Amino acid sequence: MEKELIKLKGTIDGVKIYLDSDGLIADIITSLYEKLRQFRKFFGDGHCNIYFVGRELTASDKMRLEAVVSAMLPESTVNYGERKRITSENEIEKTLELPKDDIENVRAEEEARAEEEERPFKEIKEVVTTNFKSSRARFYEGAVCRGKTVEADGHLILMGDVEEGGKLAAVGNVIVMGSLRGSVEAGCMGNDNAYIIAMDFAPEEIRIAKAYRKFEQPEFDEFNSPQKVFTFDERIFTENFDWTK
Repeated sequence: MEKELIKLKGTIDGVKIYLDSDGLIADIITSLYEKLRQFRKFFGDGHCNIYFVGRELTASDKMRLEAVVSAMLPESTVNYGERKRITSENEIEKTLELPKDDIENVRAEEEARAEEEERPFKEIKEVVTTNFKSSRARFYEGAVCRGKTVEADGHLILMGDVEEGGKLAAVGNVIVMGSLRGSVEAGCMGNDNAYIIAMDFAPEEIRIAKAYRKFEQPEFDEFNSPQKVFTFDERIFTENFDWTK
């Protein structure tokens, strides 16, 4: 039987997420994405406290966990360690389990998603632009090489690098947990509230909705920390991104 790397427990003020103490962090990240996607109905509008417990985490580990939570539950607050105790009654925890009907629905959705990802990107329907805080996201692990494009009809989280000539395109936000050397298009169905985050920022070009910006080599010396890219008045701006806030 495959070891369970993530366990979700509901509390009075949010969800406590138990992380396996021995598993590889890459496997835990993947499992976290799948769990949050399966239980998205439980989280409702996403306003809740998330508590990660069960193992020691490095700053890099926290960045990767928060990247997944940010994409799937943008309105949540991430905490580490046990939640603050109020009364003994509030300490009751309930394991989150999917009803049988939901299990079948998840399987059906996974099959439908696999079929959808094989279709041309132009066929993707505008399902996120009217409800941008959707938990719908695609999780991709690996390098995006020259000539390759990775697309998503919601948010896109990349655990890897975008090499020169590689491209990411998403209806929602894009988060790159690695180096960005190629091009990225976020909010590609017209949502100018979309943003892009990259750990190592040196792109060829960026597009968010109608805004476009080509980057030149001399600019890259300015980007010595993770960057967040956003639009204002149909112009693209960058700012240092602090994961600790």
